[in-house]
Amino acid sequence: MLPLQIPGGPELVLVLLNLLILVAVVLGILGGISYFFLRMRSGGNVEERLERIERKVGGLEARAEDLDERVSELEE
Repeated sequence: MLPLQIPGGPELVLVLLNLLILVAVVLGILGGISYFFLRMRSGGNVEERLERIERKVGGLEARAEDLDERVSELEE
């Protein structure tokens, strides 16, 4: 019966390289699936989402101007 051979330096490097590639591929696939899932869940196309964000920014700007006016009235 022959004893089992334990892999040496070059073999271990190749095994680790294969493991890294496998992990990178799995993470890439999971990342792609997550990206598409979040895109579908966000609702609407890009133009609708952009318009929604612009409305929110406009509302926040109006609130900021209102607060600036109130502060200037209190300082007088």
